[in-house]
Amino acid sequence: MKEKIKTFFCVLFLLCTLPYIITMCFRQSTAAEEDALGAPEDSGQGLLPTGGGEGEEAVDVEEYLAGVLAREIPLTYAAEALKAQAVIARTNIRSALEKGEELPESLTREKLLELWGEEGFGGNYQKLTEAVRATEGVTLTSQGNYIYAAFHAVSAGRTRSGAEALGTEDMPYLTAVDSAADISSQDFLKVIFLEKEEFVRRLTAAFPDLVLEAADPLAGLAAAARDGSDYVLEVKNGEVSMSGEAFRNALELSSACFSMKEVEGRIRIVTKGLGHGLGLSQYGANELAKEGMKYPEILSYYFKNVEISD
Repeated sequence: MKEKIKTFFCVLFLLCTLPYIITMCFRQSTAAEEDALGAPEDSGQGLLPTGGGEGEEAVDVEEYLAGVLAREIPLTYAAEALKAQAVIARTNIRSALEKGEELPESLTREKLLELWGEEGFGGNYQKLTEAVRATEGVTLTSQGNYIYAAFHAVSAGRTRSGAEALGTEDMPYLTAVDSAADISSQDFLKVIFLEKEEFVRRLTAAFPDLVLEAADPLAGLAAAARDGSDYVLEVKNGEVSMSGEAFRNALELSSACFSMKEVEGRIRIVTKGLGHGLGLSQYGANELAKEGMKYPEILSYYFKNVEISD
């Protein structure tokens, strides 16, 4: 009889405590799954403010980075090229946060869905997140400071020296390196023709002190200096001087590696490359990736003597 009573109370105890045991097991299982998926930490590390002041929302840096990456590089490029660009973008984001500067523009998932449509969103967004996760936390530094992680679409066959292009010795990691693979890019060479009137109008709007002859606007206008990679550093017109980049912007040229000539009554301008030519060439990085280079090697090729670490 005593044994039956003891058994009865044991069963009753289990029935009463079973829901609690199941709940605790479920909670432990859920917590383990969240850890495996990388649930956000309460510490707030990896979060940045949106700029709303008191009560502002926080945005995950790595998620923000995905939207930046979508704006900066073609997603048709190889995975290792995308990873290299992810490190560059993260470096520039971290540097901007540290200096209190404006962040690189990012696209939200909603904007990307609108841009790519439902069919293209899944595959494209996966490429972004894979590049971000594979390089999580990795940045480029020099002597403990974030570098100016410059990049451009296509070089003129060789990237530029920061000392020459920017006139400063503070960025020794921006050196001129061969990027001959860029020659095969469809954006490497561009030829445009401008009517003389349009040529004069654009330049005098940007540089009012220029004195250009309507019949022969190239007379007295010449590239006074080029760097070692053939980009124009200075353009002169009499006593008036302007930088190659300012001249390029005034005429909306693809790069400052250009030459000009009058052909059949119009001004022909030939440019090489796309962008300012400093730092990483995205097209060149993609070609190196296709040859088997991993993203740390690609970054070390274009940025000299930098630390690649998280």
